Amino acid sequence: MGYKKSWDVVDVVSQINRMTSECSSTYTDGFTGWGIKQDLYKIKEILNEAIRRCPTYAGEEEWLKEQEQKKIIRILSNDI
Repeated sequence: MGYKKSWDVVDVVSQINRMTSECSSTYTDGFTGWGIKQDLYKIKEILNEAIRRCPTYAGEEEWLKEQEQKKIIRILSNDI
């Protein structure tokens, strides 16, 4: 039996980017911005726990290393 993916990574990333933009806006007051940032911290903790509970898969270590290398290259090339 196949597995049906019921989420869209692009949509999740878009929502997080909207939260970041709203939180960083000069038009957003501290009370609202802090609430948004708290939501981001909650999402971070949920993701950390979800990743911790998942098994390790073949190729995962290499993929994570590649992602870290890409991040370092972006930082060094000032393309953040």
